[in-house]
Amino acid sequence: MFACGNSVRKWDSRDKHPARIEMFTIFFDSQSNKMPPACVIKNMPLCNAIANPQRRYANFSEVRSSNREKGRALDMNSVGSAFEKQWATCPVTETSGDLLRHRDIAGFSLSERLYSAGLVLSPHCHAQAYLSFVLSGEYVEKYAQHTSVCTEGELRFLPPGEQHQNEFRTPVRSILVKIEPVMLDRLGDHATVLSAPGEVTGLASSWLVNRMIREFTAEDDIAPLAMEGLLLEILAESARSIGESGGSNAPGWLRRVREAIEDTYLEAPSLSELGTLAGVHPVHLSREFRKHYQSTIGEYIRKRRIEHASNLLSNTETPLSEIALLCGFSDQSHFCAMFKTHTGLTPAKFRDLSARV
Repeated sequence: MFACGNSVRKWDSRDKHPARIEMFTIFFDSQSNKMPPACVIKNMPLCNAIANPQRRYANFSEVRSSNREKGRALDMNSVGSAFEKQWATCPVTETSGDLLRHRDIAGFSLSERLYSAGLVLSPHCHAQAYLSFVLSGEYVEKYAQHTSVCTEGELRFLPPGEQHQNEFRTPVRSILVKIEPVMLDRLGDHATVLSAPGEVTGLASSWLVNRMIREFTAEDDIAPLAMEGLLLEILAESARSIGESGGSNAPGWLRRVREAIEDTYLEAPSLSELGTLAGVHPVHLSREFRKHYQSTIGEYIRKRRIEHASNLLSNTETPLSEIALLCGFSDQSHFCAMFKTHTGLTPAKFRDLSARV
C-alpha cells in the first residue's frame, strides 16, 4: 500500500517514472510479521525503492543496530509503505477536462481534451510524464520557480512529480500524451535532460507533432505503429530542445526577459524596453542572453516567428501574405526568403508537404 497525504491507495510501479524525492519506507519482518524500527532512505528514486526490489536494500546506513544484532534477513519481496512528503501538500491526480477522443498505444496514452474558460486547477502533480500540445486557446501554467503562458501551437514537456497549477484564460483544446517510464528509458542518458518542465521548440518537433495529430485521428490499423514512432522522435526532439535551450544558470532577471520575449515575439520588443524590464544596460543584456541561450535576441525572436509561421502553414489555409504580416515580416518576399533560409523549403512547399502527411 502507498500512503499519499491522508489517503491510501494501491501502488502500481508502472505509474511513476523514477524521480528523486525524500521518502520513508517501512519494511516488515517476514518471520514475525511485525514491523521493525523504520529504515529511513533519503533522496532515493521512488521507483528504485518500490519497482526494483533487488535494489531496495542497497543502502542501510541508517538501519537501527538492534536489527543488525538480531541478524534478521529482511524479505526482498516484502510489502513496503511509502510516505512521500513532497506529495503531502501536492495531490497526485489524473488529467482533467472533458474527454473528446482517446487512444492507447504501446507506452503512450493519448487524449484530446477540452477545458472551459475560467477553470483553475489548484497545485497538483502527475505520476507520469506528459507531453501537451495546445490545439486552440491559451492558459497559464505555474511552477514553483516560474510561470509560462501556453498558447496555440505550443508543445510542452512535464516531468513526473512536477508540482504545477493551471489557469485557463480562454476555452482550451489540447492533446495530452501520457508517457510510460519505459519509453523515457529508451532515451538512455538523454532522459536526464527531461527532468524539468519546458517548451519543446524547433521546426522538427512542430513537423512531428502535426504528423502525430493526423495519425491520432486516422482509423487504419497502421496508425498506432506510426504514432509510436513519431512520439519516440518527439521525445528525442524534446531532450534536444530542452537541453539546448540552456538557461538553467541564468539569473532571474534574464529568465524574465526570455519569458517576456515568448509573450511578445510577434510584436518586436525593443532592446531598450527589454533592458528596462530587466533593470540592466542593453549591452549587458545582449551579452548575457547570448552567453546563456547560445543565440542573440534577434536570432531567437526570428526563430520563434518561423516556428509560428510553420504552425500556421501546416494547420490553416491563411494566405502567405497574411502569415508574413502576422509573424512580423515586412512582406511576403521577406518572409519567403527567411523561411527558406531556416528550413531549406519555401513556405508553399512546406505547406504542400504538410498537407500530404
